[in-house]
Amino acid sequence: MDDTGFDSCPVCWSPAADGAQWILLSRHRTSEGDIEYCVSACGCVAVLLDGELLRTVPAGTPRRPMARAREERRRPAR
Repeated sequence: MDDTGFDSCPVCWSPAADGAQWILLSRHRTSEGDIEYCVSACGCVAVLLDGELLRTVPAGTPRRPMARAREERRRPAR
């Protein structure tokens, strides 16, 4: 919380009058560990692996279809 009395989203810094709160969307056990997907009131998404922040996605960021994302990872580097 800053001196204005408002908390803010740690991803996009939008103000959160009731505090920065996250809603658990899903939790899965993987071979790498437990992965959690959470969304904030402003729409930002956080991905955690065993409770540690793995990735954040700001609200409004276009999502790539999974099949396309997998295909891009398989392509050899040029």
